[in-house]
Amino acid sequence: MMKTFDLDIQNGIATLCFDREDSPVNILSSEVLRNLASKIDELKKNQDIKLLKFTSAQEGIFIAGADISQIERLHDEEEAYDLVREGQQILSKISALPFPTVAIIDGACLGGGLELALCCDYRLATEGSKTKIGLPEVNLGVLPGFGGTQRLKKLTGLSKALELILGGKVLNGQKAQKLGIVDACVPQGYLEFKERSFCEQVLNEPEKILAKRKQGSLMDRFLPFVVFSYARKNVMARTKGKYPAAIAVMDLFEKTQNKEVEEGLEYEARAFSKLVVTDISKNLIGLFYASEALKKERGVKRKVNPIPINMINVIGAGVMGSGIVFQFSKIGKLVRMKLRRYEQAAEAMTSIQKVYDAIMKRGRLSSHEVSIKMGHISYTTEFSGFKHCDLALEAIVEKKEAKQELYAQFEDIMDEKAIIASNTSSLSISMLSEKMHHPERFVGMHFFNPVPRMPLVEIIPGKKTSDKTVATVVALAKEAGKTPIVVGDCAGFLVNRILLPYINEAVRMFEEGADFEHIDRLILDFGMPMGPFILADEVGLDVGYKVAKVLEDAYGERMKVSSILDRVYQQMQLLGKKSGKGFYIHGKKREANEEVKRLVFSKRLFDEKEVVDRALLIMVNEAAMCLQEGIVDNAQYLDMAMVMGTGFPPFRGGLLRYADAVGIDSVVITLESLAKNHGIRFKPAKLLLDMAKDKRTFY
Repeated sequence: MMKTFDLDIQNGIATLCFDREDSPVNILSSEVLRNLASKIDELKKNQDIKLLKFTSAQEGIFIAGADISQIERLHDEEEAYDLVREGQQILSKISALPFPTVAIIDGACLGGGLELALCCDYRLATEGSKTKIGLPEVNLGVLPGFGGTQRLKKLTGLSKALELILGGKVLNGQKAQKLGIVDACVPQGYLEFKERSFCEQVLNEPEKILAKRKQGSLMDRFLPFVVFSYARKNVMARTKGKYPAAIAVMDLFEKTQNKEVEEGLEYEARAFSKLVVTDISKNLIGLFYASEALKKERGVKRKVNPIPINMINVIGAGVMGSGIVFQFSKIGKLVRMKLRRYEQAAEAMTSIQKVYDAIMKRGRLSSHEVSIKMGHISYTTEFSGFKHCDLALEAIVEKKEAKQELYAQFEDIMDEKAIIASNTSSLSISMLSEKMHHPERFVGMHFFNPVPRMPLVEIIPGKKTSDKTVATVVALAKEAGKTPIVVGDCAGFLVNRILLPYINEAVRMFEEGADFEHIDRLILDFGMPMGPFILADEVGLDVGYKVAKVLEDAYGERMKVSSILDRVYQQMQLLGKKSGKGFYIHGKKREANEEVKRLVFSKRLFDEKEVVDRALLIMVNEAAMCLQEGIVDNAQYLDMAMVMGTGFPPFRGGLLRYADAVGIDSVVITLESLAKNHGIRFKPAKLLLDMAKDKRTFY
């Protein structure tokens, strides 16, 4: 049996320390749980023990959760039920011990780790940055299965337990204490001293600790049906019924509202076992693995030390520029905005302040902290301050000449070692850097709009970009809380190269007589966060059109811009939501723009299959081309980019996992049929043809 626990007993205080010798993190596999059961049985017999502490020897980790690989392998509902019931019964042994138990949480305490801590009588957490406490199982398409649903509500009350579990929220130690999940939260450096005094209080004055515990709101206690009604309405609005785990959580809480923990555990195990065998759970677990892999990526193959970035200049104060300024100020960087005129400063600073105000409203930052972060931002209409910056990032208009002129000015002023980056959404990085003296320090760093909410950043090296430059911007994006993915240098890069044909194809269907509101509804029902016409309006028809023209110039007939899109932007001069008019009129209530509808005379009813096939499979085809050209390393990373950059429905596991679900044979047959009827843009990629021939899949 592998070594998992160290047991130490001194003066009646037992410490059971988790330390998995075969893993960099503590996780609760079946073997670990059985090992734990034997230790608890052993401790139960020891009449000299006054108190038991659960600790961890691994820095930054208490228990990271259950063994996800074991969860992924579950395909039989009864097998899943037996496994989770066994886990519940083992952890319940902790609750039944004849002496008090204390979980000392210094590091990640997630999923099964928190469920173990909830079985303890008391919990002490640290304020350390690595202390993360939560039950994020819904993000994997399941619900907490080791008692979390039944025990958490006893501490926080019904409404907070629902909020935490349904949102998959992860809290720091202080927030966990505020909600009553832990009994105390102490500075990390004082843990040893505070741990001792806390345990003494548990032994001598437990009533003082228990007196501080929450009782839940009056609504929780006397009107739970109102809580359930409100929560269910929110869940359905947020998930559109596409995520069964959230609905199962609601159902479970209602069924077990007046039941004792042990009875509720049976219901919990049944609910878990039904969810864990679904395709949706497997898809979400696949995305989790991709996310974990990306966290370890440095962006380059060889080991390179990133350059420290402390001062950043952002050129452009529009929506993208101000969003990027916010993102860097939030992590404590000195950020200087370069403006064309000082009048732009007020608008940019106001939009940044609004984002901070929303964060303060959620209790994530204090007004004092926001004042400090806003104080990191300065602005200028000149190039003053550029000589001392570590990175200059331009977010100006998508015009090659304007950008190249700017880079020439940068190179005259900036230090040779400082990095120059572009937020271009479509123009080749090698092309943009062709006149630079030092193209090795130039790189694409493409944020997505709105910057504060969108997690993806595409990192695009040019032909001459150095590994050090790439490693530096990858590290900076991670520091800023984003997920960077390194992609190849081509027109549109990865996400826009795949996304724009989807929007263009939707417009082509409208051109052929489809109702664009009907298309939007069908695509929304597929699971996309919004239909392609609403998306086009949100992004801006000017932005979308310019990127589409770049793609047409690069890829020719295959990406020819729809004549309707050309007319809507060029002739009617509609910009979308920012000007109030696009395919829709954006007032208090969004309504279809009848003026645009009148551009098409003939009408034809398109069925769901045709709309979904044309809109989605054109993306699958382009994604396959990106893979065969090496624009992105693998299908996993491509799918994560589409989920994070376009909102492709996570429950489907990503664009290429969706292609696997449809069947590669079926994808190829449909594309060939569409190519016959609609032209070269649907001609199947060689990779897809080879995969169909060899019976291969992306996953």
